[in-house]
Amino acid sequence: MSTTLAGPDGTELVAEVTGSGPPVVFVHGSNGDLNSWADIAGRLSGYQLIRYARRNHPPSGVGPAPNSFGAEAGDLQAVLESVGRAHVVGASYGATVALHAALADSSRIASLALFEPPVLLTGPHLTAVIDSYQRLFTTVRYADALELFLREAAQIPADVLADGPPIPDDPVAAMSALADLEAMAGDDARVDRWAAIDVPVLLMQGGRSWAPLPDGMEALAAALPAAQRVVWAEHSHFATMSAPDLMAAAVQEFLDGLT
Repeated sequence: MSTTLAGPDGTELVAEVTGSGPPVVFVHGSNGDLNSWADIAGRLSGYQLIRYARRNHPPSGVGPAPNSFGAEAGDLQAVLESVGRAHVVGASYGATVALHAALADSSRIASLALFEPPVLLTGPHLTAVIDSYQRLFTTVRYADALELFLREAAQIPADVLADGPPIPDDPVAAMSALADLEAMAGDDARVDRWAAIDVPVLLMQGGRSWAPLPDGMEALAAALPAAQRVVWAEHSHFATMSAPDLMAAAVQEFLDGLT
């Protein structure tokens, strides 16, 4: 079932709701969409599953610029308000959104299951990247802009990019990535702040993810010493696509252990 919600500033959010049971809200990462979690969510049983498209990612609406994690956390809180207290599952940028939402107000969050939030990749050093990105965007070089985001903001190694799928020359995808870049530039890399989060946490990561993602996960685990952890040695930051069975099984076991 599709449903439409509104973020705190009125930005339209589109969600898909399936299943029944305790609610689980999924937050997708950069270059994701409404279907990013569909495969993993479809493997879970015993829960109501809520997948929403983040602001600036169709079919949800475009929010005011510049984007921020505060705005995105507010959207997640709006989704939670519509379904009641829920478990939250986030990947990459979406996991950082979940961290911000839990830090601001965890009253509606039953638990967090987080796959590799890029906690060490945010900060004002990205302001220069935004300037370069906007020049590429305004000169209709959308694929080059997206490559810049992947190379400089996500810090994906050149060989990994070369082995990946072609980067689309897509203005909508480029606009979505710019919004994520703005939020990352407006944040900082202080990991100790997440120690104030007081809900059960599962930290998931790939053993082949590139720097500084592993260091970020170690720092986050140190800030949240009670968190459960799982590492898939043969997978990388793309594990949501390469290992949906493993991720679904880990999330299922984690959630079942809380109920």
